Amino acid sequence: MIRQWSVGKFVFNSIFVCFLIFFIVYAVKFGSCFGAVNRLPRVEDYQIMRILVYGTSTSENGNTVSAVISLLDTAGNECAVLERSWRGTSLSIDFRSAEFSGRKFLFPEIIYGCETIYEHSGRGLFGAGTYLERYYNENGQCMLLGTGSSYKNRHDLYMLSRFAANPATAFSAGFSRRYTIDLSSCETGVYYAVVTDSDGRLELRPE
Repeated sequence: MIRQWSVGKFVFNSIFVCFLIFFIVYAVKFGSCFGAVNRLPRVEDYQIMRILVYGTSTSENGNTVSAVISLLDTAGNECAVLERSWRGTSLSIDFRSAEFSGRKFLFPEIIYGCETIYEHSGRGLFGAGTYLERYYNENGQCMLLGTGSSYKNRHDLYMLSRFAANPATAFSAGFSRRYTIDLSSCETGVYYAVVTDSDGRLELRPE
């Protein structure tokens, strides 16, 4: 009995220590986001994406929609270009936000296909999509800041993007939300821009 109690106590203490470490690390990263936001320059009318929908097709495996989507930095340079098809008849793009000190920074999270315009679950009808963070975060820097930005600014934006992508943000209500851009209204063969700014505006418009 004493041995079983000791083992149980050891397991409980180990779990408690793990949770405590996780909480401390998260709290430190959460607190650092306030300083990061204050150091970052304001962004106005930033075209974060360029989108061209090729169209939809139907096969025995179901519907697919094809598009080319470019991720752009604040200087207008391409960080990545994705040209592929997704299952469904239309596309949606989810963004995650980091919201501190009255400012809101939006980061592309995932592109996914939908069968109807009502299916915006964050993962699409088919439970999968293309995650985007790896295309603009590298070596502790967020490359969405363009030419002329400092390493410190790119690292600050990286910290905010990692906070926005962290599932633990569910415990920080009001500091991170999901926003969706519905591409079902996009005409085939027409370029569209997704535009954002430091105040959290997110807009889809023809180029």
